[in-house]
Amino acid sequence: MSTHDSSVPVPDPRLTLGALHPRELRALLTERRDLLALLRHAGPASLTGMVLLTIGAATTMPVIALLVSQVVDRAAHGVSLAELAAPLVGIAVALLVQQLVGALTELVKVAVSRPIDGALRSRLRALAIRPRGIAHLEEPAFQDDAQRAGEIGEGWWVRSAGTAVFSSVVVLGRLLGAVLSAGVLAAHFPVLAVLLFTATLLNRSAQRRQWTYLVTESDRLAGGQRRVDYYDELAAGSAAAKEIRLFGLAGWLIGRRADAHWALRSPYWALRRSILRRQWLTIALSVGCGVAAFLVPGLAAARGELSAGDLMTCLTAAAGIFVVTQTGMESFDIEYGKGALAAVQRLERRYGDAAIAQQRGLPGLPRSGQAPEVRLENVSFTYPTVERPVLSGLNLEIRPGEVLAVVGVNGAGKTTLTKLIAGLYEPGDGRVTVDGRDLTEVDAESWRRRIGTIYQDYVRYPATARDNIAFGAPETADLPDAQLDALVRRSTGASSAVDLLDSLPQGLGTLLWRTGSGGRDLSGGQWQKLAVARTLHATAHGRDLVILDEPTANMDVKAELEFFRSVVEDCRERGVSVVLISHRLSTIRDADRIVVLDGGRITETGNHLELLAADGTYAHLWRLQAARFDETSTTPGHDEDDDSEPAA
Repeated sequence: MSTHDSSVPVPDPRLTLGALHPRELRALLTERRDLLALLRHAGPASLTGMVLLTIGAATTMPVIALLVSQVVDRAAHGVSLAELAAPLVGIAVALLVQQLVGALTELVKVAVSRPIDGALRSRLRALAIRPRGIAHLEEPAFQDDAQRAGEIGEGWWVRSAGTAVFSSVVVLGRLLGAVLSAGVLAAHFPVLAVLLFTATLLNRSAQRRQWTYLVTESDRLAGGQRRVDYYDELAAGSAAAKEIRLFGLAGWLIGRRADAHWALRSPYWALRRSILRRQWLTIALSVGCGVAAFLVPGLAAARGELSAGDLMTCLTAAAGIFVVTQTGMESFDIEYGKGALAAVQRLERRYGDAAIAQQRGLPGLPRSGQAPEVRLENVSFTYPTVERPVLSGLNLEIRPGEVLAVVGVNGAGKTTLTKLIAGLYEPGDGRVTVDGRDLTEVDAESWRRRIGTIYQDYVRYPATARDNIAFGAPETADLPDAQLDALVRRSTGASSAVDLLDSLPQGLGTLLWRTGSGGRDLSGGQWQKLAVARTLHATAHGRDLVILDEPTANMDVKAELEFFRSVVEDCRERGVSVVLISHRLSTIRDADRIVVLDGGRITETGNHLELLAADGTYAHLWRLQAARFDETSTTPGHDEDDDSEPAA
């Protein structure tokens, strides 16, 4: 869960008035500095508009305070309208500027905040994508901070780092206006000016502490928010729509979502009520300041020590000082938005330029003219959220041009093994080498440009069929359509994907996106054929290691045989190594070598006949599936093409 830096004391909402603790003051100044540094992402026109608005907002009250005394005093002496014209015009201009500032503030706020938020979201995407592996994406701390960094507040009011930057400038403008107003008041009552200015700063400090604490506590709920979002996705998405309706889960889902939301928000609401109940102290201070601001100049005027015009000047200047205590939406924007910036900064420290710089300058992986020799040496791997290692002391060799099948029960670590081979995970202990080079000491991209994959949960990109295939070799994706089409046709050859491509309404240019205009979706088996085409395209463009993780899960027997004819035989002909994972043992019997993964280690190795003769785990699984096939094939009315088999 995302938390704030433990070195900075977190204020309790019950804290009363008082000067900022030095460490708290340093933290406050650092936060404001970091926020204002984001202004570099805003354009010159937006910055100019913001500066003009800030100056206008800061100077109108002091100007009005100075001019109003001239109007009142001159009017009291019965001067002509011409003599009143200059100060009256000045006041009118100041009031007009006030109105323009109010009217243009939201427009300038959007113009300033949007590019800032866009820059931060771009940075967030880079922090998610640029690290060489994917383990960080599965860490709860990363998920919490990524969600917090991308949030824009609740309800209709947008709160983000960008709005926090703009609001910080607004507050600085108010502070400048208060200083100028205090200067005007000090010309008549210097002690009162200092006291009012100090009291308003203390008042604002108390309010800031309270709302900072509230937002900090809200940040701690980021993990619970993901649970609420998950229920929302289930209810509104299409993935679970069938089961929710067929199983009658609508009521259950609504109830769980309500419970999760209540558990998430109840502590927050209780804390907010507690803070609101404690506003009596800040209210009392505000009332006291107001009474002093009216009483001191009023008594002086009653004694004849202050003219009516100067009285109006003092009262107007005092009102200008009190502007500092306004905690409108700007205060919430700042406290909420700085949390988003802090989340980005935490991600930067863990996954930013310093971490990525360690990967820069790493040598590429040279090609030796044949498929790579991959070795896993005493490899262990444990997921961050579990204690038991998935793999422990595993040793495995993948020989050049070999078709290697990996067998194991669910949860044995087969997919984890493939991710280690691909460099998506780094082992906790041991190492993975390619042609004798440790994968952690070579450029990750140079290795991945040699790998083609089909995972059971492969991505169905909302793009054209052409692009979905070309992503197997991304260096070809930017070629002209006609040239890329020719490459794709040549890569897919006579595979089953050809018939699929020919059946699409716009051929390779068909948009495969059900919700897109003019797009269409494919069945599970059709998508898998497209994945086959992607892999063939990859091997045709230099990928010499192919990882197939449950590639035939959505195929019937005929399509499955076609798959192995198209992909595995194509890889054999090209000398490409294949790592094949499948629960259907009939599909891997022709592999050059089969290994059994059990207890985090390789427990059996050999070809199909050798493992049957060894009468171990593999032989036991084979007999179970063979018995199941015999039962289904002799059942009356059973379709001989039914490929159902129990998961090994």
